[in-house]
Amino acid sequence: MSEALRSQHRHKPAMPDWPRIMRRENAAQYLGISPSILDREVAAGSLPKPIPIAGSIHGWVRDDLDAWIDDRRNSQSMANEWD
Repeated sequence: MSEALRSQHRHKPAMPDWPRIMRRENAAQYLGISPSILDREVAAGSLPKPIPIAGSIHGWVRDDLDAWIDDRRNSQSMANEWD
């Protein structure tokens, strides 16, 4: 790898700055799942519901998605079959 490419790679942020409220596609991407899985998990009550933003536009609060991730991580670590 050339020095120029190495320099660009070193200074490139690992993840984008995510907005506080995300629309469906961004929320799914943030969680690393497809939009259809996001819809399914919301319908099942596993994921928090989106909040109204304006008119018929809804979005997910990033802090709610982070809390969902933390809850899943905590429940997975308690039931980890590899421990």
